[in-house]
Amino acid sequence: MSRLIKIVLSILSLYSGVYAQEAALKGRVVDEKHAPLDLATVNLLRAKDSTILKTDFPDEKGQYAFGNLPRGEYLISAVLIGYIDAASQIIQITADKGTTDAGALVLKPTHTVLAEVAVTAPQRPLVERKPDMLVVNVENSTLAAGNTALDILERSPGVTVDKDDNISLMGKQGVTVMIDGKQTYLSAEQLANFLRNMDGNTIKSIELITNPSSKYDASGTAGMINIVLKKNRLAGTNGTFTLGTGYGFGHKANTSVNLNHKVGRVNVFGTYSYMNNRGGSEFDIFRSILGENDRTDFQQYTNFNRRNRSHNYRGGIDYNTSDRNVLGIVVSGYASGNDNNNASNTLIGRTVAVPDSTLATSSIFDGRYSSFAVNINNQFTIDSNGRKLVADVDMSRFSNHNRANYNNTFYLPSGAIKDEPLLSRSDMPTIIDIRVAKVDYTHPIDKKNKIEAGLKYSDVSSDNDMRFENQVNGQWQNDQGRTNHFLYEEAVAAAYLNYNTQLGKWGVQMGLRGEYTVSDGNSITLANRVKRDYLDLFPSIFVNYNISDDHQTGISYSKRINRPNYGNLNPFEYFLDQYTFEQGNPYLKPEYTHAFEASYTLKQKYHLSAGYNRTNDVIAESMNQDLVTKRTWVTRDNLAMQEVWYANLNLPIKVAKYWNTQTNLNAYYMGFEGPLNGDYLKQGQFAWQLRSNHTFNILSTLTAEASVNYRSSLIYSVYHIGAQWSIDAGLNKSFYHKKANLKLSVSDIFDTRIQDVRTRYNNMNTIVNQKNETRVARLTFTYSFGNLKSGARRETQSEEKSRINMP
Repeated sequence: MSRLIKIVLSILSLYSGVYAQEAALKGRVVDEKHAPLDLATVNLLRAKDSTILKTDFPDEKGQYAFGNLPRGEYLISAVLIGYIDAASQIIQITADKGTTDAGALVLKPTHTVLAEVAVTAPQRPLVERKPDMLVVNVENSTLAAGNTALDILERSPGVTVDKDDNISLMGKQGVTVMIDGKQTYLSAEQLANFLRNMDGNTIKSIELITNPSSKYDASGTAGMINIVLKKNRLAGTNGTFTLGTGYGFGHKANTSVNLNHKVGRVNVFGTYSYMNNRGGSEFDIFRSILGENDRTDFQQYTNFNRRNRSHNYRGGIDYNTSDRNVLGIVVSGYASGNDNNNASNTLIGRTVAVPDSTLATSSIFDGRYSSFAVNINNQFTIDSNGRKLVADVDMSRFSNHNRANYNNTFYLPSGAIKDEPLLSRSDMPTIIDIRVAKVDYTHPIDKKNKIEAGLKYSDVSSDNDMRFENQVNGQWQNDQGRTNHFLYEEAVAAAYLNYNTQLGKWGVQMGLRGEYTVSDGNSITLANRVKRDYLDLFPSIFVNYNISDDHQTGISYSKRINRPNYGNLNPFEYFLDQYTFEQGNPYLKPEYTHAFEASYTLKQKYHLSAGYNRTNDVIAESMNQDLVTKRTWVTRDNLAMQEVWYANLNLPIKVAKYWNTQTNLNAYYMGFEGPLNGDYLKQGQFAWQLRSNHTFNILSTLTAEASVNYRSSLIYSVYHIGAQWSIDAGLNKSFYHKKANLKLSVSDIFDTRIQDVRTRYNNMNTIVNQKNETRVARLTFTYSFGNLKSGARRETQSEEKSRINMP
């Protein structure tokens, strides 16, 4: 890996050296007193038609520079609010090397007194439809203030989070979650914990991509969710401070500070956030196990009490080494602690109305989680035609340590203790190392044709050492059936090629991505090792037709893969109580999806899309039970096939001058088919989801928001999942020239969101009811400080706006 980093840095150095030898143009921007104006925007224009070729920003001395210039005639213009725009005389570059000094460009004040106005971004709709994605702009929403990233995801259109924190998009599991365009490479459990400890106040938007192109990783059969973090691009020193509190099942508190310092070619930024949340949930399970000559019913009631504390940090620097090259370094991480105290009572008998015994289980969990990540990125713009080379190197480590103590005690109907209590404990440290390097190249052939190509290599290793012990005669003894040391390594080498062309009203993008995967899952305790290597090709094609300015259509196809995560491959048991557990499957195979989609856009605002997804070897959750021991466990298996037909309608409607609505309706049919647990599963159901967001502009400084959410009942694998509905609402009051905001919100006002999951398959009969902490009231205060005036520099370089940084 170190060799790869050296190669990438050598390439970047080579490009910088090539650039340094080209012809250049420099100058200064000053006022009438020849004081430097470092907040100005300086443009390089072609003299014959005034086309803007490049943009630069002066340093603290007012100096700017443009390099890599061919021979020709140029103009320099400078713009700054409060001053009259100015332009130079024609400047001629007659040599291939050397630097031409354009001298000083003087800006004169407009002699108009401007009130000090804070810069506020234009208000975007909460839900925004773009040609290739659905964007949820949560940055200024009262409904997102104070929530975690997982809470915000769960409130996004078409997104659901089930009782086990598995994320679905448009009703389908197998979603790849990215942070600022970077794949997380975490297991479902690790990802849920990561998002649960991420402060939602640091999030700008959520991008929902159902059919990604070949430029993206092929993983994620349901598509991709990209969490875009806030970035401050104002000049000078500025920042934002946030303080919040809330209450649901327990008290919650959060605070964060965001700082940014931009001078000349250097931008330094940093964010720190802290959350301390108390909460919980209620979990009831009924299951009936039918033997040949008997029947045993279990009715389990469980209360989860949680306390999560987390520190998150992110900092970095962007340096414009030239007007063509930007080098960035980002360091991020978190440290969190989760304490869970759970208590459950399970009634056991031929009928739970008259139980034979009661199992009382108390569990105390102590979890410590931390991560540290470094990203080095460089973007080099080769010429003014748009050719550019982008390189990224990411290295991160996630360290988790979970400890648990269990007390299982059986009671007779009289209340007397039936047997000696079974005392158990577990210790599970986990280390995950992730190393990624990639290079992307963009080459516009002309105004209508473009080629994109790239290489990527990722390497993930996980070390999970589960130790489970039981107390026997006062001594702790190892439980060999639940102890397991599992190592997993996975490396993926990828390359892609995309071609874009515009043929009149037709737009076509064709791409091909190849990925070679090598994986090695090794259960040291069970002496079970599964190695795999495979090469896959993933084609994609997108065709768009612009009928008129008011009517656009498109069709697309792509092939995708979802590799089983290492948490599901680990064969050891995740213990809930003596009769209930979850177990991994080391023989899981990757699933493959063929995704077709058609879309129509009316008046560039109303959007309708419909599609069909067929997934082979779908990874589906299933439930198993042992008729002798009466134990029930959940695992995952490969089913032969899953198919999804869907339609999505996005309607932004302005009801009145003060009332804007955004409604998203997603309807789909999901079906499963294939052998499972010794039987043949074939079932499916039509389902639909509705999310309607409403914004009310009551005063210029007071807005209200409300969201109505509904999801019908559906079938997923062997599970019948009940319907849900909820209503969220919030108020936002701004003051002190809109530098300060106070947001009050309540989620799930009527506390109606309940997980109802039922299974009647083969000889299994199970009912699960789970009530998570969904009704939460939050109060959040935000204050922006520092240089917020409208005279701040305007960033217009497209390469800087499109920059992707590691969180």
